[in-house]
Amino acid sequence: MNRNISRNVYKKLFVLLLSFALFSCSSSKITEQNMNRYTRHDLSGKTSLPAMEDTAQTFAEALKSAQEAEQKGDLDKALYYYIQTLQFEPENALVLVKIAMIHQLRGNNVIAVRAYTEALVSAPDLLLAHQGLGIIQMHSRQYKEAKVHLLQAISLDQKRLKALGKSNKNGYYVLDNHSPVKSYDALAIIEDMNRNFDLARIYYNLVLNEDQNNAMVLSNIGYSYYLTGELAVAERYFRRAINADPQLKRAWTNLGLVFVRKGQYNKAVKTLKQVMKEFDAYNDLGYLVMLDGYLDDAEYFFKKAIDMSPMYFEKAHANLEQVQIKKRELWLLQQEAHGDAIVAPETVLK
Repeated sequence: MNRNISRNVYKKLFVLLLSFALFSCSSSKITEQNMNRYTRHDLSGKTSLPAMEDTAQTFAEALKSAQEAEQKGDLDKALYYYIQTLQFEPENALVLVKIAMIHQLRGNNVIAVRAYTEALVSAPDLLLAHQGLGIIQMHSRQYKEAKVHLLQAISLDQKRLKALGKSNKNGYYVLDNHSPVKSYDALAIIEDMNRNFDLARIYYNLVLNEDQNNAMVLSNIGYSYYLTGELAVAERYFRRAINADPQLKRAWTNLGLVFVRKGQYNKAVKTLKQVMKEFDAYNDLGYLVMLDGYLDDAEYFFKKAIDMSPMYFEKAHANLEQVQIKKRELWLLQQEAHGDAIVAPETVLK
């Protein structure tokens, strides 16, 4: 009996010593593999987390380490410590939003949505969670769902601004530097898509009143005017966007659209060349004029793109084939309408 007791004591002592040894190793160097013993694997994603010198012993310690890493731009380390804080406060909504934002930045939208949604369970009025979900859903073309979250983010912001005594304009309180400008911009884009142009421009201008040099919003409001055929106004906004950020490709492309719509093809090519190779510019120009129904011009630009390209330009060849098919279909319809014998010209069949 005593011998059996001794054996059990030795077993327990061995397990205890082994556990202590393992804990000592993990304290000195934590890797992605053993991190999962301490934190939630479902929020780490496929990120290759770096080896860490130690693990945090409190929520405050883990949060401080996460924030310091984030400020230094070390998102791997920040993610590691943000996830680690959840072992102390599993339902901390602000931490869940931080985790979601890192994943959203990296395109890991499935995990980001999970973290944002979980944050809203704990804090239904968390503005940043509504904004994050709304933007992800908009980019995923879930416009109805996106609008719900973006409206909620804006509503929460407007309540905050009202409490601060901000001035009111067009039924909305003037934004400040704490406002979720991405929500206003994203909702404006959705309203443009729904042809609610006046409302869209109210949202755009709310952002521009706070930040008149927001290049992306300047480009977006310019596109709103482009959609309604107000080309001169659109051009002014696109030029303002380019002055604010000369590297904004979308603004250059949108300005090119204005010149295409005006039939100023040389200006369009010069504009598009600011952000792409010349043969790409001719291909894009061909595609744009094809959409407007100018098939002969489109065919010319596609051929020009193919001739200028240093290698086989698959996209331009495909576009050229498409425009030639359209030309053939149009020619056949014209022949049928006139009751003529259908003998397709050689140039169309090539």
